[in-house]
Amino acid sequence: MALKILVTGDIHIGKKSSSTPENTPISATKTTWLKLVDYAIQNKIDAVALTGDVVDQNNRYFEAIGPLQSGFERLLKANIEVFMVSGNHDYKVLSQLVDNEKYPNIHLLGKGGTWEMKTFEKGSDKLQFVGWSFPSNHFHDSPLLSFNLPALNKAIPSIGLLHGDVDVPDSRYAPINSNQFLNLPVNAWMLGHIHKPQIINNAEPLVLYPGSPHALSAKETGAHGPVLLTIQSPTSIEKTNISLSPVRYESVDIDLSDLNTQEWVRNKVTQTLIDFAENMVDELEHVAFLIFDIHLIGRNSNIEQAINWVRPIIDDFSNEVSTTETLCTVRKVKNFLKSKVDNLEELAKVASPTGVLAQTILALEKGESTAFADQLLEKWEQKQEQIRQLPVYQPIQQSERFDIENHENRTSFLMNECNKILTELIEQQK
Repeated sequence: MALKILVTGDIHIGKKSSSTPENTPISATKTTWLKLVDYAIQNKIDAVALTGDVVDQNNRYFEAIGPLQSGFERLLKANIEVFMVSGNHDYKVLSQLVDNEKYPNIHLLGKGGTWEMKTFEKGSDKLQFVGWSFPSNHFHDSPLLSFNLPALNKAIPSIGLLHGDVDVPDSRYAPINSNQFLNLPVNAWMLGHIHKPQIINNAEPLVLYPGSPHALSAKETGAHGPVLLTIQSPTSIEKTNISLSPVRYESVDIDLSDLNTQEWVRNKVTQTLIDFAENMVDELEHVAFLIFDIHLIGRNSNIEQAINWVRPIIDDFSNEVSTTETLCTVRKVKNFLKSKVDNLEELAKVASPTGVLAQTILALEKGESTAFADQLLEKWEQKQEQIRQLPVYQPIQQSERFDIENHENRTSFLMNECNKILTELIEQQK
């Protein structure tokens, strides 16, 4: 008989999804934790596995204790055991929330940064859980280097629970080389720390990030939820993704080429969003909020005007998918429009401000170099570095969520600005 294990991590109880209406309980991660418990009970799951950062921070103790222990209590009554490790966010608080005397079904593995193994038994079936927990908020070495569990029985399936950064050598959050998984006697590794679902190795051993079951920001696009493992033997482990997140973020490209009236632009944008939602209605059963980032693409003769026509959608658009009651809104409009200049190559040969802009746009598009393009890129880097060094941003840079502007963002911004200025100059010359 196969064992059914529900795996998730990075719930971050104490947080809520960004860009959702205020005072909306369903956007809080504690709601999704209780939905996970409901799913486990209703579907007769044998055990739940949590891969760390179950709670967001130590200061979320009082917010987390109610829903977390309520879930533990219900799982105990349903005879469902929980195996988990702590991550860099909850390394201190998670152990305070686990009362083994009150909840003997809860097992926190590897406390203090040591490897630990527990065997789960259900009838004649057995499964070995191995795990390692963060001893502090930063850990600069791979935990796999200290892996030593001689009691592991290769005849019994085994699942590893670990929180860390795979193939990020300079990470402060347990950097792991993906090749290290291949030589260890564990059949599947369930990881925490990365919020987007990701498969590291789809062969033996199975290695994956289930991702956060609750999408927290626009970086976490697509479906989110736990992974269901069906385990029959050490070499027979099947995985199924379960979508449970009440919030879903999506980025949508909308081509505004040759659309030069407000009516045409409005119709194209709204119909694209409505069609996008309707085409994925089968994936929206549990989604209360579908939040879009719009990317305006194509070539348009009046970029600034097109942007101004679309921008009010952020505050004003609210459309409900009738079959699922999913509310669709827009978080951000990003401009990737290019000037509609049929003779850009010819214009680039002209010794004039428009010619310099045309040369710069072509160079940025092709990744080539010109004196003016190089000057813009250098000034961009200087300004970015000045911003990074401001004291107000120093605490943010200590977080793993801090993103340094990359080359793609830099080039995109400069191209957009050059396109806008070129369009204005051409309009003035008419």
